[in-house]
Amino acid sequence: MIMVLLNWLYIAITSFGTGIAVLSFFSWIFKKRTEDRALSVIFAGLVFNTVYAQTWSIFDGVGVAANIVLLVLTVLALVICRKSAVVVLNGIFVKTGSEKGSEAGRPAFLSVLCPVIVLIFAYGTSRGYIHYDTSLYHAQSIRWIEEYGVVPGLACLQIRFGYNSSAFALTALYSFKDILGQSLHTTAGFFCLLGAIQVADVYRIFTQKRVRHSDFIRIGLLFYLGLIFKEMVSPASDYYAQILIFSAVIMWLDALEDEKRSNLSGDKTGSRTDTGPIGPESIYPYAMISILLVYAATVKFSIALLVLLVIKPAYMLIRNRYFKQTVISLATGILILLPFFIRNVLISGWLIYPSTLIDLFDVDWKIPKGVAQYDAMEIGVYGKGINDVTKLYTPMREWLPNWFLKMSIVEKGWVCLTALCLVTGCIYFGYKLIKKQADLDKLLVFAVISASCLFWFFSAPLVRYGYGYLTCIPLFVDGCLCFELTKKTGDVRSLYIAYIIVFCVVGLYRIKTVGYDIISTLSQPYYISQEDYEDWPADEYDLNGHILYVPYQDALIGYDKFPASLMTIDIEMRGDDWSDGFRYKDYDAWLERSKTQ
Repeated sequence: MIMVLLNWLYIAITSFGTGIAVLSFFSWIFKKRTEDRALSVIFAGLVFNTVYAQTWSIFDGVGVAANIVLLVLTVLALVICRKSAVVVLNGIFVKTGSEKGSEAGRPAFLSVLCPVIVLIFAYGTSRGYIHYDTSLYHAQSIRWIEEYGVVPGLACLQIRFGYNSSAFALTALYSFKDILGQSLHTTAGFFCLLGAIQVADVYRIFTQKRVRHSDFIRIGLLFYLGLIFKEMVSPASDYYAQILIFSAVIMWLDALEDEKRSNLSGDKTGSRTDTGPIGPESIYPYAMISILLVYAATVKFSIALLVLLVIKPAYMLIRNRYFKQTVISLATGILILLPFFIRNVLISGWLIYPSTLIDLFDVDWKIPKGVAQYDAMEIGVYGKGINDVTKLYTPMREWLPNWFLKMSIVEKGWVCLTALCLVTGCIYFGYKLIKKQADLDKLLVFAVISASCLFWFFSAPLVRYGYGYLTCIPLFVDGCLCFELTKKTGDVRSLYIAYIIVFCVVGLYRIKTVGYDIISTLSQPYYISQEDYEDWPADEYDLNGHILYVPYQDALIGYDKFPASLMTIDIEMRGDDWSDGFRYKDYDAWLERSKTQ
């Protein structure tokens, strides 16, 4: 646990340093005074550090040298952007709200709550349940990044290595394996910590005596954090992705409300006016969140549809002819995606594995098209609760009942609420459109989240892949309906009281489950170190004079037995060393067969 706290301190410092440089640059580009909250700065730093780790991995293993350079960059950033850093740090302890009472009581409240949250989540990150997929391939993926960076044809060695996630590169950057002798895996817990701090921001409803739309989404994030508390010790890409979904939607809704209140108050600085274009500073928050969403797509590409929210800032930039800001924002998105796509090609030979829609590269380590398509079908049927790939196109009326029955009661409840609220939301926004009263900003949020949810449902509807949608949609639509009712009745107090009751009920429910998770693991000896990856039995196989481990128990292998593969017959080394990569034997024959499929 102590090692987790020290590791988090290092992550926070380096992320804050690089993040303040990134946001200072964009504040200058968008002509906005640097006044971002520390949480936004750290998210920006995590984006930069992840891209940095992925880029480094293309050339070498991500270890001590990568961290030395990162520390140098952090120090330079803090020195160059020291004034901005001071402004952000002062915002943690000094009243910064322009709205009367908006930050009242914040220092005393957070000075007590934040340390408690940090300790609780550090405890949860120090021990718990190691996810099945972590022992299957997450740990091995991270070790490859630590030791070799990326090698050509890694997916030939283990097909699941093709599920390239930028979260693994970030975990490798902060693992300290060469220094501690143990590979730490604390970044999933750190993301959960940031999510918990976002939930804690709900305290504003007590100081402002009003509920924001984003506060509804905080209920879903609170629920999700309690759900994965005992599992966040695992660096599973699903956890990062879901936290990013919640965080982005919360920040987006806060930005919409800030824009709306600025317009209503008659603030001409950056607000929409009748006499001229809006200022670029009003587009800034949406552009930054859009960049975060592009980053989220590199964590788990299946959530890439959320990037469609970029429609709003793109329209605002182009309409107001802010071409410099448009080009720089577009270039930033490309820079975030570039190392991710390069790693994809090097690992599998495909730009987006296991999709074969984009076929651009003929390299000798390429996963044959038929193998990639089979893998994609396997993911789809597994999500539907079917074990037979040949039944991929089973009609929905046949697989849906069994898929639903296998869920827990809580999961069934969220699925039913989501289905109901999808219909309700369509009716609500359809009616508003007909009456020409629709809030187009809220409509865009609903449309993008709904499209993402439907994509999840019809592709691979495993519940743990879609918790962000299953909670955000009902809570978002409920928020729309509650605010609509409040606007008509003028009874703000009833909404305020009802929200507090619901939040407390969900909070108490989650406190109970988290408390049980804590009590049940008190005897585990992880108060100094972190629980290590699991170690599973395996056979040894000779591959060109090198030892390759082959797991024989449910394909589980862990971290220590490295490298490992399920395949020993169909693969071969491309050279004399692991760093030369792997490929299928008789590649030309594989290629000819795949072209005919």
